Parts: sequence; structure tokens; C-alpha cells
Amino acid sequence: MVREQKAAGYDFLKLHPGLTKETFPAIAKTAHEVGIPFVGHVSFNVGVWRAIDAGYSSIDHMDGFVEAIVPRSDTLAEQETGLFSSWIAYRADASQIPKLVKGLREKHIRVVPTQSLAERWLSPLPADAFSNDPEMKYMKPEQLKDWVNTKVGYLANPNFSKEHAEKLIQIRRKLIYECQKNGVDLLLGSDAPQIFNVPGFSIHHEMKYMVDAGLTPYEVLRTGTVNVASYFNKPDWGTIKAGNVSDLVLLSGNPLKDISQTKNIEGVMIGTNWLSKDYIQKELKKLEKQ
Repeated sequence: MVREQKAAGYDFLKLHPGLTKETFPAIAKTAHEVGIPFVGHVSFNVGVWRAIDAGYSSIDHMDGFVEAIVPRSDTLAEQETGLFSSWIAYRADASQIPKLVKGLREKHIRVVPTQSLAERWLSPLPADAFSNDPEMKYMKPEQLKDWVNTKVGYLANPNFSKEHAEKLIQIRRKLIYECQKNGVDLLLGSDAPQIFNVPGFSIHHEMKYMVDAGLTPYEVLRTGTVNVASYFNKPDWGTIKAGNVSDLVLLSGNPLKDISQTKNIEGVMIGTNWLSKDYIQKELKKLEKQ
């Protein structure tokens, strides 16, 4: 399978949950042999330490990070830990974070936190804290209903507690901050469309949550520009300079002072195409009717 993906011309091998201690090493070994970087999820039965040792190119969702700093988590079954370790995060030992961050940095593994997924799905806030957001009008009613039901089900789970959910969010924020502080490149992503994460709009939520984690607006903006260009080895991306790719977003406010100003979009430049604010609003209006 790995060789087939490489032969097909793919740049990356996306790994999904469900790999085992037996299947993962063979995939990683073959990927290194044929020269295709592997990215994405870290399977529960693999764990982040094996993922680091194997040399992931990037890890999504901070998969396995919390389990790695929870004592004796290796004695638990996956269903006992919950999504993103939501049921056990309250037992996380923050003193273990430096070891984890050191491993990521030394292997030059990039991290896509998708914190908006956790903060909107796994926080203790009720469904209506998100379901009434203006951007929900762009989602089909049945999709929004599914999201609400998923959130309600999470809050009604016998394993849920408000205190533990808050600790999950806080430990994830600390992991994000420590990665940034200690030289682990963060990449901007939100995993939309997902629970209360509408494509496009969710990136603005993600940036806010990264600021909430302790990053400066400037550091956050780099996660979606300079860091991405570096990751893809594209020196003419990510910065404004003569000769660079002219993909730009023009804002009417200063996001370096307030990250929410990224929402005040006057227009978007894609190559030689200028998409004005009026054009964008008209296109969004069409989506409301679908």
C-alpha cells in the first residue's frame, strides 16, 4: 500500500486510527525506504512515543500527547481514555511535557493542534454556546442537528464531568504553548467541517484559541504562513516579498493587536485574481440557500 501511494505520486502518506504495534513499524519502515513522509493521526495502540521514534513528518490533533503524560495510561483500553483522552486528562502530569516537546523538536515533527475541535466539542460549554453562531447558517440543518446531538451525547456521558473537561482544555493549551515556546513548529488547521467547526470560519476560532493558549498574535499568524511555507519547502510562500506567490488576505484591522481582526476581510488575492469583499459576501449568500 505504501509503495502504491508513492508510485501514484502522493506527497504524503496520511495515517488514520486503527494501526497496531505490528502494522505501524512496517508502514513506517517502507515509507522511509521509498521516501514518502507520513503524517496525520497517531493510533492509540501505537502511541506518540513510537510515533516520534519512527519520525512522523507532522502530527494532527496532538494525538497521543495527553496519554503520553498521564501516568499508567498504557494500562487502559482506548475506550477508557475517551476522545483525545477526555476522560483521563485530569490526571496529566505536566512535568512530563518537556520530555515530549524535546522529542518532537529533535525529530523536527510539526504539530497541527486543531484546538478548535477540542474547545468546541469537548469543552464543558453547552451545545447552544456554538449552535447559534452566525456561520451555522452555511451548514445543512441535518448536519447542524448531528453536531448538536453529538455534543449533547458527550455532555451526558457518565464519564463526563465539567471539572475534568476544563482540565482537558487547559492541558491541551499548555501543550500548545510549550511546543511554541520550545521550538516545535505549529501548523494552522481546524479539521473542519467538524463539530461546530464551519470551514473557513473555524480557522478564526483556531487562531483565537491559540492566543488563549499563550501565543502572541504574531506567533499565531506565522503558523498559517511562514511555518506552512517552511514545512512544504516553499521559499516563495508565506511572506510578502517581490517575486513571492501573491496569495494575500487584505484586512481592515490590525491582527497583531487583536487576532479577531482576521475576520475583517476586505478582499482576497489568489494569484492574479482579486476577490472583493462584495464578491465574497455574494458567494456566501448563495451558500445560505443551499
